[in-house]
Amino acid sequence: MKARIKATGTIVEVEGLFDVGTALVNGRYFKVSELDFLDNFETIDWEQRRYELAKSAMQGYCIALGINDDSETYDDIAIGSLRVADALIKKLKGK
Repeated sequence: MKARIKATGTIVEVEGLFDVGTALVNGRYFKVSELDFLDNFETIDWEQRRYELAKSAMQGYCIALGINDDSETYDDIAIGSLRVADALIKKLKGK
């Protein structure tokens, strides 16, 4: 699990949590109150996020291009929208 050390802002990997309110980070013990845990990032449903991003991108394309009922155009926009979503997810994951 990842955490941010409050005093320095450094992101670290937590190696262990203990009942006495301490966490082991890089061989050093911290009080849990000295850390901000970043577990939300690891629980993101990336498939759901991909869907949401692609949906937003497709809406933007359709509005910007003033699309009519040409199904071939929709197919191209869907492919482009998925590429946009994949690129955004890649950046969000820091890759």
